[in-house]
Amino acid sequence: MSGHSTMEIAKHTTKRDQQAEERRGQLIDVALELFSEKGWENTSIKDLAEAGGVAPGLFYHYFENKEDLLLAVFERHGFKAELEKVVFPAYERPASEVLLEVARAYFKLLDRKHRLVRIFVREAMTNPNLEERWIEQCNDTVNLLARYLAARVAAGELRPHNTQMSARMLTHPIVMLHLTGGSADELESLVQCLMEGINN
Repeated sequence: MSGHSTMEIAKHTTKRDQQAEERRGQLIDVALELFSEKGWENTSIKDLAEAGGVAPGLFYHYFENKEDLLLAVFERHGFKAELEKVVFPAYERPASEVLLEVARAYFKLLDRKHRLVRIFVREAMTNPNLEERWIEQCNDTVNLLARYLAARVAAGELRPHNTQMSARMLTHPIVMLHLTGGSADELESLVQCLMEGINN
């Protein structure tokens, strides 16, 4: 009987933990919407709690404060996992094809996640922690691409070079292109310029 009781308690605890995690994720998604529309400073805990369907006091069960939630938004809605899906299966394929695919995927991500980008543009200048998190996001992308380029160097397709620098020379202009209202049509020229410098 006691064993059955323990099992029921464990099952209930697991379900409760799952519900708490789902509610936390819901608050993060709500925050992405509100922070991008109203700005981080202008969004109150009350706004977040009401939109997320929780009591204001319960907010602190999930997050220490608004800044903690802001950082969680970047953690949940970052780029790394989606870009990995493009890069990881492509290690045996030529860089001329893969770099263009990555460039297009990254540009589309920036477009699709425009709310996240808007939050960064608004808040990073006054929030060092957010600036650091954005830099981490960018560095994750650079490191992911640099490892692929190193593999293509090892395969003999590309000449030996600083793959970190090459990755930055591709990813950073893509961000600037997006922020300044550029077109995805310009990505092919960007990749061609990079390939001219690193082709074997």
